[in-house]
Amino acid sequence: MPAERSMQDVLRNLLQYGELSFRDFMEVALYHPQFGYYATRENPVGRSGDYVTAPVLSPAFSFAIGRLVREFVRRAEGAMCSIVDIGCGDGGLIRAIAAEIDAPHARFFGVDRALGRVHDEHARVTFLNTLDQVPRDGMHVILSNELFDAFPFARLMQRGEHLHELWVGERGGTLDWVEREAPGPYEHYFAERGIELAEGQFADVSLEWEAYYADVAHFVRQGMIVTFDYGFPQQKLFHPRARRFGTAAAYAGQRVSRDLLANAGEQDLTAHINFTDLERAGEREGATTLFFDRLAPFLLGVGIAEHPLFTPVHELSVSNAEQGMALMEAREDARRLVLPDGIGEELRVLVQGKGIAMEGWSFQSPLIP
Repeated sequence: MPAERSMQDVLRNLLQYGELSFRDFMEVALYHPQFGYYATRENPVGRSGDYVTAPVLSPAFSFAIGRLVREFVRRAEGAMCSIVDIGCGDGGLIRAIAAEIDAPHARFFGVDRALGRVHDEHARVTFLNTLDQVPRDGMHVILSNELFDAFPFARLMQRGEHLHELWVGERGGTLDWVEREAPGPYEHYFAERGIELAEGQFADVSLEWEAYYADVAHFVRQGMIVTFDYGFPQQKLFHPRARRFGTAAAYAGQRVSRDLLANAGEQDLTAHINFTDLERAGEREGATTLFFDRLAPFLLGVGIAEHPLFTPVHELSVSNAEQGMALMEAREDARRLVLPDGIGEELRVLVQGKGIAMEGWSFQSPLIP
């Protein structure tokens, strides 16, 4: 086998043995240990990166989640509380939350399989590779932010009475799509849920959404699972008109593309998730849904408006124009978390509880009496 000096070499060697399902192509393109997207992109998140997430957009996000964690710790009444961010990336969110909480019975963990990016200088946060390394005693808050939409997924398409899966092949030295009949597990996925795709409709599915969330819910004996991600309930996700071409997208340089095969290893690949899968998986493990809605009402419920960036303009004071411009930009970023045209309307939040109070949480409070 020829030496591999790039992602192109990796794919060329793999394709010598036959075509790859898109799911496997995505696994290689994102997670190859040497040439994968997450291995080679030092800072994929942020203004200078390929996309922006809520924690990076504004410190008001971690402030709000810190308020939720503080509420949970208070209601735990002295029980040991483990606060865990799975898929923690560089650890920024869990560090910020730990800085907000001063409680002797709270401990903090960041979990990510690519911990090479994390510098463990924060004494209050323990970084681990897998969730099962986190102590199971006491109570838990399990957080994840845009974790599930990064899981490798299959691209599927309805052709007459048959469900087809898109694979990746090579033609004339260029990556190209190949259709095959989808294997049984994907046929079963739609049949079990009573979903019928329209002729020519695309759908993007990861069988790992449900399986991994079930593992998380099983891990939690008593606590709360808070999931921030892009997605819909299954009736909306697989709507034949609204999402006829699926939701798969590629991100690079703050631009979105539908060319999923271009620049392998140099662009992020993602698809909206089926939140119904997560809810059902949690329920089978004894969890109950406490909240499911857009990010904006969730953040307003837990008190994001108490952050200084939401201070009324007439109460602000700045020393110079440069400081004033920076402050206004930061305020605008914070407002994007809750305004109708920002990330607060696009991101969804699922909260499930297990062995805790089902009512009385701040995020459940109606915003208008």
